[in-house]
Amino acid sequence: MLIEPFNLPHILTIIIMPAIIIVALELAFKMCGENRKRAILLLICCINAILYPVYKVAQAHDPGYDFRILMNLPLHFCNINLILLPLSILLKKKSLMAYQFYFGTVLAALALITVDPAFRSTSLFEFTRLFYFYYHSALAVIPVLLVKHKFYTPSFRVVWQPALMLVCLTFLMHMVNVVFRATGIASESNYFFTYGLRGDPFTELFWSILPYEFFFMLPALILFAPYIFVTTMPFHLAEKRKRPDPDP
Repeated sequence: MLIEPFNLPHILTIIIMPAIIIVALELAFKMCGENRKRAILLLICCINAILYPVYKVAQAHDPGYDFRILMNLPLHFCNINLILLPLSILLKKKSLMAYQFYFGTVLAALALITVDPAFRSTSLFEFTRLFYFYYHSALAVIPVLLVKHKFYTPSFRVVWQPALMLVCLTFLMHMVNVVFRATGIASESNYFFTYGLRGDPFTELFWSILPYEFFFMLPALILFAPYIFVTTMPFHLAEKRKRPDPDP
């Protein structure tokens, strides 16, 4: 089964893999209290973070993958989220959970949809390919389960916090790219894709509007607005209904 964007194996994988994770976790959550649920989620996240170096070692030994260590540091968005997600659960940090829910879920889903170009026209049933789909599925699903099981409640009042965090992290990664490129130690460094991503229609659109590294990405925050609005509005309305009516 070869992977190509939106061929049958790809479509089935991005549907079945998240579904398996959701069903497995929901079964594990049955008859569990909040602390046990948190422990289960934390265990899964920690296992994923531990498996990630194994995934990179396997990539390094894959003859079909051009592996350069400074181009494969765990500095892309989803790599960092492998650490931030368990931290949000362990520390019970609502701002980190909001960051995962509003941005982690969407960007992990985009990674599932677009597929790493190095994996295209290759077999799905290889460790690196399966793990790629598995860990991005987990990053997309677990923040949603945090909301479903009331570890975090979306709110318009705090959306600015994860948005600011995303901008600051992106700027930090851009500085890494600048240093790596300026010193020549990784002349094509492009963590967080702050230098653009050829072939991606949204990236190319924003670059045509604002053709400057890093800054061209700022308008991309607009793309998250529909998701933020749709996912937060039900909780906003439920909160309004709970408020007592003001005295006449």
